Amino acid sequence: MNKYLQTLLLSAFTLFSAQTLAHEYNAGDIEIDHPWSREAPPTATVIAGFFQLKNNAQQDDYLINASTPVAKRVEIHTHEMSDGMMHMKQIDRVKIAAQETVMFKPGGYHLMIFNPEKAYKQGERFPMTLTFQNAGEVQVELAVEKNGHVHAH
Repeated sequence: MNKYLQTLLLSAFTLFSAQTLAHEYNAGDIEIDHPWSREAPPTATVIAGFFQLKNNAQQDDYLINASTPVAKRVEIHTHEMSDGMMHMKQIDRVKIAAQETVMFKPGGYHLMIFNPEKAYKQGERFPMTLTFQNAGEVQVELAVEKNGHVHAH
């Protein structure tokens, strides 16, 4: 294979790979970066969703709802300390302050996804609609990552 063709094929593969791995979405001035979920055992009745939200607007916005066609219900949760113990708590909304970033991560804010239609495996994706007070709705796809995967931004 000649050098020109090799370079062309490598460039096309790199571009395709970057587009396949791109995992960013926008809703108005809100950027949603790398929505993901952990691979769960086949018997799991609840899975969690994580991502990063960045508000590029000059005013605060709020994540007020999440839904998916692949589960019966989705709730927004956080963890809080009570009586010396960490407890999960359902909340109505999450503030994304103007020009700030909020992380949805294990041990912090997260989506609880109840009764998913199947056990999603590493490499699969499933749809989620996020609704913001000002920015409106956006559909994202949560990438399923191997359990135990350490995720950093």
